[in-house]
Amino acid sequence: KDFKKVSFTEAAEQVGVELMSLSRDEGDRESVELATPSPAGQKVRIVGREFEATFYPVMRQNYKLKSGSSFVLYTFRFPRALTTADFLNDVAFAKPPRGTMPRFGSLPVPDRIEIRGNPGLYFDDAKQRTVYWFELGAGYSVTTDASKDELFRVLDDLL
Repeated sequence: KDFKKVSFTEAAEQVGVELMSLSRDEGDRESVELATPSPAGQKVRIVGREFEATFYPVMRQNYKLKSGSSFVLYTFRFPRALTTADFLNDVAFAKPPRGTMPRFGSLPVPDRIEIRGNPGLYFDDAKQRTVYWFELGAGYSVTTDASKDELFRVLDDLL
């Protein structure tokens, strides 16, 4: 509900990182949307420890692939927090303390795989697939109802 339709140019200015998009050979972009955190500075609690974090705008591009499947590409700057990536990864994949919600909710722990030559995460619930990776100084996430084979073929087409 926080996403609002904007022009590609406006989203690019707000997000402030290298953007990717699909070629017209793979699909048609239906919309560009932007969500801006308010306030940008927030306190987050991770395994009983509190951190100051700065969150940045997130761009969402909605595509319809030539196959008819949906393809949603999110682009964002990684939040800045006074902690380390190693700590966050350890917490994300560790067994949660009793009585707390696992990091990935009720979803199974994702597969750690290579995406576009970078370490990434792959979620598959049989209805849709989601991938996450970090590339060109930005975080990217794609969610689609396309098959796994089509997803990875289309990912290679991102420009």
